[in-house]
Amino acid sequence: MPAYPSQSVIDHVEQRRKANPSLSGAIEEVLPGSLADRLGIRVGDRLLSMDGEPVLDTLDVMYRAASSAAVLTLERPGTGAYEVTLPEEPEPLGLGFANELFDRIRTCDNNCPFCFVYQLPKRMRSSLYVKDDDFRLSFTHGNYVTLTNLSAEDWARIKEQRLSPLYVSVHATDPDTRIRLLGGNPKGGRILEELRELTDAGIRMHCQVVFCPRINDGEVLKKTLLDLADLHPGALDVAIVPVAIGDHLKANRQLWPVTPQVAEETIAQVSRLQRRFRRGIGTPFAYLADEFYFLAGRPLPGHGHYREYALLEDGIGLARLWQQQWKRARRRLPEGLAAPHRVALATATMGAEVLAETVADLNRVEGLAVEMVTVPNRHFGEAITVAGLMTGGDLRREVAQLPYRPDEVWLPEVALRDGVFLDDVRLEDLRRDLGLSLVALPSEPKSMAARVRHLASHAG
Repeated sequence: MPAYPSQSVIDHVEQRRKANPSLSGAIEEVLPGSLADRLGIRVGDRLLSMDGEPVLDTLDVMYRAASSAAVLTLERPGTGAYEVTLPEEPEPLGLGFANELFDRIRTCDNNCPFCFVYQLPKRMRSSLYVKDDDFRLSFTHGNYVTLTNLSAEDWARIKEQRLSPLYVSVHATDPDTRIRLLGGNPKGGRILEELRELTDAGIRMHCQVVFCPRINDGEVLKKTLLDLADLHPGALDVAIVPVAIGDHLKANRQLWPVTPQVAEETIAQVSRLQRRFRRGIGTPFAYLADEFYFLAGRPLPGHGHYREYALLEDGIGLARLWQQQWKRARRRLPEGLAAPHRVALATATMGAEVLAETVADLNRVEGLAVEMVTVPNRHFGEAITVAGLMTGGDLRREVAQLPYRPDEVWLPEVALRDGVFLDDVRLEDLRRDLGLSLVALPSEPKSMAARVRHLASHAG
């Protein structure tokens, strides 16, 4: 899902703040021998201001600390406020803060019909319901922002501190269509002016289009991609991701799914534009999420198509990168295990398609039997096919129904945040309930190959 991987920072900020509202500016780490250590700053102190100006986040700290002889005002519990002056020659402070944002996360005032927050079931962890639209998280974590919630001070700060690249939710450059996609917010119609303003200021942008059939497809999509290509290299690229429609979408948010036929037509349209962009600006520029190719039953583009794989968080190039990296990782598989070992490899629907060849290779290791276990998403709806949204409850159901008892169950680590699934099921509790060894593996082929080598060296 778009932006889901950066949910972890929202979890962190919200949970830490609720646990202790005084964490704003609180110093959690002072590196020994660092500038901060030499200046007498201690863990537990709070940074109040720099040069008399309040600091809003760690970006502010880094920017202001880069100027010569900045004056820091801090507060020490039981002692009160004190000041230190940085040296003329800037150097890293060596400070770690309890939160990277000292104020609250900037939230979204749009009402996008496709927003996944509106599709969440009840009784999930509270941070999941935060609609962030914070340009700072865009710069630091790749969260997409609409730009509609920026104040004049925010615009000035982005330019002054050169917060580049940003990740921008564009969806459409046609003003009326974008206003509709933002739920009627008239500010949405200024997107091209805003992107030009950022480009003129030297700010680079990764752009995103949530593709909604019958709304921003066809000629609207063509106009959007051509408009954005005119801003290149200010606009670095465009991620085109299919709208996600789960079972909890309210009826008044009228959306249409991306069908195989729509996926086929969109691939053909975007492919023509990619050829045009390659000739004109030397890059495909517009990239379709892997799901389009799976839906259409079309082969994925080659390894070279994705360049630096800059849009993996949007589900673009993930499958091709896995295949490319697996070719190297499988060379390090052992020939066999000393004792038979049966593995259930659990993953989401789309993950099962990606891993089919991998499973075939794993089963060539003597003594290793790996069976794919596809976990349909009943929690959000079976149209949701990505591993990052796989829940503990869905995993429990599928594993409990297996007609055999595996020695291990492998599952994607991306489905977890600090050992907890999105439905608040703890991995440890699931291990206990099922009485099985559950192993969460990172989304890297080398991790899977390393697990097999571990089994080979510890068997028996």
